[in-house]
Amino acid sequence: MKFKVIDANSMATIFRTIGEFMPEITLIGTKEGVRLSGVDPARVALIDIFIPQAYFHEYESAEKETVTVKLEEIIASLKNVKKNDSLTFQSGEDRLMITLDGDFERTFYLPILMGEEPSLPSIKLEFAFKAKMLTSTFSNVMQILGDLGDALTLSAEGGKLTFMVEGDVGSSKVELSEESGTLLEATGADAKGTYGMDYLVKTAKMRNSSDIVELMFGSQLPIKLRFELPQEGYGDFYIAPRAE
Repeated sequence: MKFKVIDANSMATIFRTIGEFMPEITLIGTKEGVRLSGVDPARVALIDIFIPQAYFHEYESAEKETVTVKLEEIIASLKNVKKNDSLTFQSGEDRLMITLDGDFERTFYLPILMGEEPSLPSIKLEFAFKAKMLTSTFSNVMQILGDLGDALTLSAEGGKLTFMVEGDVGSSKVELSEESGTLLEATGADAKGTYGMDYLVKTAKMRNSSDIVELMFGSQLPIKLRFELPQEGYGDFYIAPRAE
């Protein structure tokens, strides 16, 4: 498996975000593209990211190839990514070669772990409410509310979406709507759900890779955040609800 991207920083952001949830990742290469999937150790969050073949400047893969590596090693290799760097991943028999090419070329060799393709549960949910917004808007909301409590309640009513947190000294909320221009789209019925703040804040790191996020939830259902990636790629994050 070999793939190259021109925007190394965007790809690095994806790995950094996944690294907030789990210690290792399996890259699954097919003719269609690369999938990165897994469940966090606490089994609260499920991640399913698909990067299509068209996203890459160069792409080679057999019918199916799997490579498992430690995320901390990938993140360390990509720590000093420059704005104009290109990034190449190439797998061998026992190691993964990562090359950053910009003002000068840097090459890293990471050991490949013995791992199996993750077995993810089939998720088929009917969400009561769906909304699209700029990823920067979602990230800003997380920055505003992230330190104010450990649980975030989302409430959809009349097409408006409210983020509310109860803290030690009171409550805070942010309201988004199509009318105010803070939501790009909003559809569905009224709904309410409560989720771990820490998990939602971690997903907001996708801001550097995605322009638009679709948020879907319902009462007593996981929340799904789909971060849109170029060429119809996506980063899906499912987070289990907290007991209200």
